[in-house]
Amino acid sequence: MLREIKHTVKSPTRIRSIIGMIVIILTQSILVFRSWDHRGVFYASLTVILLCLVVLLLAFYRTFFKKPTELCLSNEQIILNGNIINSRDIKVIMTMGYFKPVIGILPYRRRIVPMDMAFRYLKDEDGGTSDLKSWAKMNNVKMVNKSFQTWI
Repeated sequence: MLREIKHTVKSPTRIRSIIGMIVIILTQSILVFRSWDHRGVFYASLTVILLCLVVLLLAFYRTFFKKPTELCLSNEQIILNGNIINSRDIKVIMTMGYFKPVIGILPYRRRIVPMDMAFRYLKDEDGGTSDLKSWAKMNNVKMVNKSFQTWI
């Protein structure tokens, strides 16, 4: 019987997304300034810039302003960000990286890890990862070291 284990977690850093969006915005801005007289190119580039700005703001918020939350491992479920995830609904738990690893929980019928199911430990990464591994082994959930994608 597993007692309830709690760890403080935070959203993973989105530095790659932030840098990518800044690069796209800069290149599209150059195109906007060069294509004042071509309406189609001008409006298409302006639309791309606005969409990238939205993604950039969301990534900034999730990286720098979202408060830490709690991961709770209990008998057959994980409680993360207020969501209850049953062990039978989890296809695989993925770990990405060695220093400050990012953990992603991939449910069945999904190809990309949902935004609210990716996290990193705020403190004691090794202890949190070992607790999660023992929970996964106890509940017959596959846990792998693999790169994964999330939305924003």
